[in-house]
Amino acid sequence: MVKAIYAKNTGHHDGPIPHAALHHGILISSGMFGRDPETGIFPEDPAVQIQLAFDQFHAVLAEAGATPQDVVKADLFFSDKKYRALVNPIWETIWPDPAHRPARHAHQASLAEGCIFQIVITAVLGSDR
Repeated sequence: MVKAIYAKNTGHHDGPIPHAALHHGILISSGMFGRDPETGIFPEDPAVQIQLAFDQFHAVLAEAGATPQDVVKADLFFSDKKYRALVNPIWETIWPDPAHRPARHAHQASLAEGCIFQIVITAVLGSDR
C-alpha cells in the first residue's frame, strides 16, 4: 500500500496532494517548490525561492526516512533556465562527490504564478523501509 509523505513545517500544495509517496522502497515526490511556509507566498528573490525548495526537499526526505544519497533522479523545472546557475552550488553542497550524484534533468516549464522553480525526485530506500 502506498504511504503518503507529508513533511512538517514546509509549504503545501493547494489541493489534497502529499509531498511524496513511498511504495516498496521507492519514493517519488510531488513538485517541491519555494513557497514561504509561513506566508504561503513565493519570494521574489530567485535565490531565496530555490533555497526554500531545497529546504522542502530535505524535509521530505527526512520525513520518509531517506537521505540525499537515496535519490537516483531529480527533475528540475524552471520558469526560465537562467535560474539553473543558482541551483548548481546547492547541488554541489548536497552531493560534493561527482561519483555519487543522482541523474538530473532540467526542464523549462510553465509554473504557477510567482513560482520559478520546482524539484521532483525519485529515490530508492530499499524494501526494508
